[in-house]
Amino acid sequence: MEWTMTTFLLANFILIVSSILQMATGVSVGMIIVPFLAMISYTLVPVPIVFASLTLTVMMAYKGREHIDTQNISQVGIGMLLGTLLAVYLLNNIHLDYLGLIFGLFILLSVFISLKVKTFKLTPTLTYAGGFFAGLIGTMAAVGGQILALLFQNHPLESIKATLAFIYTLFSVVMLLLFYMAGDFSHEQMISGFYLMPGFIIGFYVAPLFSGYFNPRYTKPIVLSMATFGALMLIGKTFIGEV
Repeated sequence: MEWTMTTFLLANFILIVSSILQMATGVSVGMIIVPFLAMISYTLVPVPIVFASLTLTVMMAYKGREHIDTQNISQVGIGMLLGTLLAVYLLNNIHLDYLGLIFGLFILLSVFISLKVKTFKLTPTLTYAGGFFAGLIGTMAAVGGQILALLFQNHPLESIKATLAFIYTLFSVVMLLLFYMAGDFSHEQMISGFYLMPGFIIGFYVAPLFSGYFNPRYTKPIVLSMATFGALMLIGKTFIGEV
């Protein structure tokens, strides 16, 4: 895509707000980032946004390194790897015109799961399966964080934020390597990723100023509502043909 000052400011404003929400509440806000960035350009999803988000996840993982749950990471990681391999194959065989529909449906699925799945016991089968679907959806639409958040929902908030950041950092590196090997990680996408990094960095440092004003109980419905709105806009855009 061709970057202008308007698109740069708009995209990074979306990322700053989303980063503040994620840092302050632990709610995965990929569901907000993806539909609104995809409305700017489909080329920003998934590779550039995943590349840029490494700045946030690395800082979050390092900050909360003492709270990372290392017990379940290997099982989740194996599942995510398998899901990522399938997603890379599917993305190489899907027409660009249908990406908005696919992104929108995956986002709506994440919203549905978040609303319907309340509590469960974390078992090896569940961690493998959750990792697989997080890898599949995360690679195709960059919204796998919601499934990971559900897997670790019974953990303390600091553990959730640090563990998810650590897993997503590893997952992002593997995913980018797979995209590169498949010829889907171009120089232009890397440049777009660098353009998106300021939003994540600014969001990380200003989030503590706002954390006291957010209550996860009330923030989550707002995040899910915004995600639903963005997903429906993407789906509508696909059918109307305004690509």
